[in-house]
Amino acid sequence: MNFPGFTESDFDIFCIPDFAARMGAIRTELRPKLLALGEDLAPRLAETVPGPIIAHTAAHMRRRTNPPPATWVAFGRSARGYKRFAHFRIAIHDSGLRVTVHIEDDSDDKAPFAAALRRDRDALLARLSTVEGLTWYCLPVSADGPVVGRAIMPTHLDRLADSLSRLKTSEFSAGIPFDRDDPRLRSAARLPQLLFDSMQQLAPLYEAALPAPG
Repeated sequence: MNFPGFTESDFDIFCIPDFAARMGAIRTELRPKLLALGEDLAPRLAETVPGPIIAHTAAHMRRRTNPPPATWVAFGRSARGYKRFAHFRIAIHDSGLRVTVHIEDDSDDKAPFAAALRRDRDALLARLSTVEGLTWYCLPVSADGPVVGRAIMPTHLDRLADSLSRLKTSEFSAGIPFDRDDPRLRSAARLPQLLFDSMQQLAPLYEAALPAPG
């Protein structure tokens, strides 16, 4: 299908309390739209970052009782799956949409990414300094919520690298959020380009996690 844009009812799916009803709505209403975005964006993204890019749409197969608070399409370098590796993620939830670079707690890329944060900290912050609305969701720095934009400091990344290196349960997620009331989310013509531009802006984080060539 061609991507038609998101609607108000798409976000309301995550307010459905019943597990089976929410999962059914995700599969019938959201999954086709995310598949369409994946088909559109994966070839374009593969031209701008190193290595192959394959789109994977979340199936939530392991869930049996608790309905997911979000669903997503992920873009990573392996055709066998995305969870073992750093990946881009376009996730929709009740309050909007979020484009992130995500690294799971048991990812093969977690240690290399932590090393890159230490080694290239200042250069990475400089490359990301112009990304409007960049939000760091998994920084072990405060109980007050995510750190946004230029509020991120070198010491934050030092602590993040330490957390990723030492704690098995630590994961990484940083990206650009869009509120559900943003009219661009409803535009079949504008939204794919907006999402692609967002992933391009986040590319330094994705590339920092990639294995060294050779």
